[in-house]
Amino acid sequence: MEESRKPSEWQEISCLAGRIRLKLPEGYGKPSEEVMALKFPTTPGPQEAYINQEETRIFTFNLLDKPLQEQQVYQAIWEIRKMLNHAWPESTRIEPKEIKTGAGRAGWFAFVTGGCKEDSVHCMFVLSVEGSMMFGSYHFPDRELEADRKIFVEMLKSIRVEET
Repeated sequence: MEESRKPSEWQEISCLAGRIRLKLPEGYGKPSEEVMALKFPTTPGPQEAYINQEETRIFTFNLLDKPLQEQQVYQAIWEIRKMLNHAWPESTRIEPKEIKTGAGRAGWFAFVTGGCKEDSVHCMFVLSVEGSMMFGSYHFPDRELEADRKIFVEMLKSIRVEET
């Protein structure tokens, strides 16, 4: 049976070598190498990924060696959306938005792709972490767009940079 779409419990995790903390729904964990190879067959895959127990939802992120200042976040997410629209015209489900997180402003949008069993939604996001780009995504079944969008926003808002 599919997990409840409104998590009653959240867990706090530390990731990217302890540089970032965020909250994920209870039950999400790091996938096995086999699951990662199946979900991300090309290399390189994400630096970090967390997946629900049913393996229907996955949250990924990378801290790139690419400069990004907070004031560039919104323009960056628009550029990423524009590139994806060239590959998948009319796939955007939610236009780029900006949101305040514990780490600063983040930009995000959502698009849909076809899948073997059903269509998938991908919420892509960027934010500036100490002047570098953090890029990530949340993947889930298209039929759950509204509920999972809310969960994604809560996860995104919870991101904060750890004091070093």
